[in-house]
Amino acid sequence: MKTLTIDDQTYRRFESIMKDMMHEKKRDIDPSDVLNVLINAYQDSLTFSGENAGG
Repeated sequence: MKTLTIDDQTYRRFESIMKDMMHEKKRDIDPSDVLNVLINAYQDSLTFSGENAGG
């Protein structure tokens, strides 16, 4: 397990996304689940923009 330090504003935004996901899925969400969704979305955006082509 690793520790991630983030500022208060970023935490509030992260917490808001986590609450939205919990509401949408109607179950508890682990913070790791939220991070994985955000990472996947970022990587997908790179793929669609062509920045990650060939890599």
